[in-house]
Amino acid sequence: MKHNYIKIQDFLNDDSFVKWIVFSENQKEWQQFLLENPDKKSIVKEAQKLILEINSIENSKGIELNRKLVFEKIIKGINEEKYPEKPTIKFWKTIMVKYVASFVLMLGLVYFFYENQSKGKVTYKALVASIEDENTLIERVNNSKSSIKIKLEDSSIITLEKGSKLSYPSHFAINKRVVVLSGEAFFDIAKNPNKPFYVYANEVVTKVLGTSFRIKANEQDKKVIVKVSTGKVSVYNQREINLNDPETNALILLPNQQAIYNRPTEGLSKHLVEIPMLLTEKIDKNVTTQFDEVSVNQIFEVIEKRYGIKLIFNEELSSNCIITTKLRDESLYDQLDLICSIIGGTYKEVDAQIIIESKGCK
Repeated sequence: MKHNYIKIQDFLNDDSFVKWIVFSENQKEWQQFLLENPDKKSIVKEAQKLILEINSIENSKGIELNRKLVFEKIIKGINEEKYPEKPTIKFWKTIMVKYVASFVLMLGLVYFFYENQSKGKVTYKALVASIEDENTLIERVNNSKSSIKIKLEDSSIITLEKGSKLSYPSHFAINKRVVVLSGEAFFDIAKNPNKPFYVYANEVVTKVLGTSFRIKANEQDKKVIVKVSTGKVSVYNQREINLNDPETNALILLPNQQAIYNRPTEGLSKHLVEIPMLLTEKIDKNVTTQFDEVSVNQIFEVIEKRYGIKLIFNEELSSNCIITTKLRDESLYDQLDLICSIIGGTYKEVDAQIIIESKGCK
């Protein structure tokens, strides 16, 4: 790391600094730099702001269309000298060379952001910086060997896993609750229909009113995963930072369902969790789990309620399948394997539902 940082452009010219702002790389080195150079904090903040503002420039259709905006930001953000009222021709040439160099540099930054945003790169640091424009955030980093619990002002409880970090305000806004996650955490959110809860985890946004779910969003992983335990959430992805609830193409998740965002393909899909769990609040103690010579259709209906998972099957064909069995608190898939072996059927998962195929029973 060089140490002759005097102007904003000195920071913009440093790849290490840009990677720190954009991808949270080289954190220790730059944190140490700030500790050793407290007088540079203001200029670092300005350079950081200028880099993050390139996000807004990238939002137009192409880099060529952004040159005017880039140049305006150069003029506004890099005002290094006060010019005399009647500059000499030589002085103006010096100024123009400087601005041309800055212009080329900023076009490079635009291209840098364009390439990375098009690959779905929305970082924790950039999200925090955007939200802090409206509200100061508290950051908790879990450097311990076990999970820690964080209680928010609305009584929501967040279990933050080791190596993860969470940023949240001491007081939520009037109309919404917003937090930013990097890593993995389990959320148990207090219900408030008038104030939805948003979790921003890199490219994935999760919106809830009151429920429990887990998010795994490590910046180095190829996938971001949201798993729902109780309640209902909507999940959508964003290619650039948008804090205005762009929920038009969201996936709705129910218990035992998960959304997986694939970073290389930028695809968001819905699946069942690996091991579906019994939904204790859905279990009716008055409904028997011991079945003697009954239609398999009746058993399928009970399984649906116990796990909250939709089973799709041909009711007319399977109505003639009469079996005897007992449902236990074992794996859902073990139970389906047993039933399908009895009726000569098979099953597969499609869009977080289970389709059961059978030719029926004679």
